[in-house]
Amino acid sequence: GKELNPKEIILGLRAHLNEFGCSQEPELLGNHLTQKAAFQCTTCGACEHQCPVGIQHVPLIVGLRRGAVNTGNWEDTHGGQLFLNLERNGNPFGFPASERDKFIEKAGLPYFDGTQEYCLWLGCMGSYDPQGRQTVEALAKLLRHAGVTFGVLKREKCTGDSARRLGNDLAFGQLAEENLRILGESGAKRILSICPHCVRTMSEDWKEYGAELEVEHHSEVLARHSRQLPRSAENAIVYHDPCYLGRYRQKYNEPRAVVELAGTLREAGRERERSFCCGAGGGLMFLGEEEGTRVSNTRAEELAATGAEVIATACPFCQTMFREALGEEATRAPRVADIAQLAAGSLLTGDSGDVV
Repeated sequence: GKELNPKEIILGLRAHLNEFGCSQEPELLGNHLTQKAAFQCTTCGACEHQCPVGIQHVPLIVGLRRGAVNTGNWEDTHGGQLFLNLERNGNPFGFPASERDKFIEKAGLPYFDGTQEYCLWLGCMGSYDPQGRQTVEALAKLLRHAGVTFGVLKREKCTGDSARRLGNDLAFGQLAEENLRILGESGAKRILSICPHCVRTMSEDWKEYGAELEVEHHSEVLARHSRQLPRSAENAIVYHDPCYLGRYRQKYNEPRAVVELAGTLREAGRERERSFCCGAGGGLMFLGEEEGTRVSNTRAEELAATGAEVIATACPFCQTMFREALGEEATRAPRVADIAQLAAGSLLTGDSGDVV
């Protein structure tokens, strides 16, 4: 139900070049390419993965967005507020940094001092979102149980993922430079994150600003220490492959190894490299999806149809999208939880008989 068709984006670009050549007039978004289609993309990468001739659609779509944003031709209420929040508060929600400080103190998270194995990057979802915070707390318990040392930064800002994917390179660059300055002062080199979008942005996009970091997703670290964690077979769990962890990072087995700590794994039908997007990528997490069926609703229905008791996610964006979708659509909705929360539930079961 969307206007976006990645194939038509490529053909539209070809038609524009055939008609106007490389002239800067008229603008690309016009006769052959529409702004609406360009901003409906979730940058999930499925089109590139399935394209038989290897066309890279996503960079072209992001480039179209960049042109629209930089020339002031893109006007969107949600997008404008997002950029303003990033500029003023350093996070997409507009919360003051003091809220992050309160969470760190309440959760008893240690600060990174250079001696720990990992710098735990909280990210915007881990710092301000209630479910994201629960994931961070669960991960902290697992790391401590496995004997993995970590610490969080006293200050951090959004990695700039949403600004980058929506084409606001000015905001992205400012965030990247500030974060790299903070990381440089801390001496952190090995970063651990609960968010595949943060992992991708820090490990790849920040390279333009001189970043040389080792960034891992929490599924990778937990999978390496899975033998040190107890197991439970109580739940039937269907795992959703996040686009930015699967197609972008090729991590499919690691999160499944963590899921299997907490129960019996079921597959969704569309899984691994053919997984269906949750609808949050490309900055759409913070925009309104006004046309057609919501991507998150479609995917949530597929996952619920497996009959699993729990939908396991490995991305805070996916978790938020499915919680909202299941609240709207399902009569007997399965529980939605991050893989770290599920593994921590097994940990508590093994330690004291209590279940999270």
